[in-house]
Amino acid sequence: MTQRIEFDVEVVEARLRELSRRLDRVAARKPRSLRQLAADEDLQDILSRNLELAVQACVDVAAHLCGAYGVVPATAGEAFEVLGKRGVVSRPLATRLKRAVGFRNVLAHEYVEVDWKIVMRVIRRDTRDLA
Repeated sequence: MTQRIEFDVEVVEARLRELSRRLDRVAARKPRSLRQLAADEDLQDILSRNLELAVQACVDVAAHLCGAYGVVPATAGEAFEVLGKRGVVSRPLATRLKRAVGFRNVLAHEYVEVDWKIVMRVIRRDTRDLA
């Protein structure tokens, strides 16, 4: 049974609108092929930035809901674990969203060279987890 919590609906709705806007931008620029994506730096910039901000919108919602539970997660990924344990999202979805945080970090901080095959897979399949 999920615990009833109180949270600021306007904050969550604003972040969900931002998420939708970012995913729409990704969908509108979806490359036809990996070759097209690999060859077009402007497209890479547009897609990577919008994917980064889409994941961040999810993190913001998760952190807000964790706060409503009185929990302050140590990391962005942990916020999804908390929501999975509390039944707000399924545990498998929480795990995938936690992985999305790592993906966001690669895009935002360029810890490693971006693997455009992974970006293409995210665009084709994994954005459903964010929606």
